[in-house]
Amino acid sequence: MRILLIDDHSMIRAGIKHLIMKMQKKTEIFEAENAKQGLQIALQQGLDLIFLDLKLPPETGSVSNGEVGLNLLKSLCDMEKSAPVIVMTGEFLSRGAVERIMRAGAVSFVPKTSSSEMMLEAIQRALNGGVWLPPEGPIEVIDTATPNIDALLQESPQPITASDLGITEREFDVLRLAMQGNAPWKVARILDINPANTRRYLSKLYSRFGVIDLYGLQCHFAKTGQLLGIISSLPREQNDNAPGEC
Repeated sequence: MRILLIDDHSMIRAGIKHLIMKMQKKTEIFEAENAKQGLQIALQQGLDLIFLDLKLPPETGSVSNGEVGLNLLKSLCDMEKSAPVIVMTGEFLSRGAVERIMRAGAVSFVPKTSSSEMMLEAIQRALNGGVWLPPEGPIEVIDTATPNIDALLQESPQPITASDLGITEREFDVLRLAMQGNAPWKVARILDINPANTRRYLSKLYSRFGVIDLYGLQCHFAKTGQLLGIISSLPREQNDNAPGEC
């Protein structure tokens, strides 16, 4: 595994590096302290995952700015061979700010004060092609100058349905579970269907939305603003009890 840490605080990078190495000792970790360095490394190295501090200086010695991190996120996700990006921040964000992050292509939003368990879950979801946000409930953050993120996370996005996307109910079942970070074999187990059928449904989804893999699907729906609605939709037995396809 090859991971890039982009953060202007060396202690933050050291903490995340320690956590990753405990999980996977053979991981190769690259570090960047500003946006310019981060983009250069991403262009030169084949990466599996990127941690990105939202508030970054464009170059060493410059002033940190949230827009710098957001612009870098867009650049990283627009690369021909882009890696999943986990965005980190130590500040409260408005709902609109988090939606901008997800639309730009991030697979996770993680407060820097998250527990190691939360960080590990975000990493695993990202590598499986899924999306992760902090659970509802109290979350410690650093800056109290802007609106509380708890209210943001408790405000559920508008659910998306199969008919909204022009796909079958079973295809939507597979899509929802895959976007939540479940590997194809686990999707098959949850839905109690043949793994070969799961792969067939995924192939249809790739073709339908013009992508080649799960990460492509995630990026597509992040950019259309539908991603959070998909992953927050309830299973059909909780929605309408409609029978599923075989």
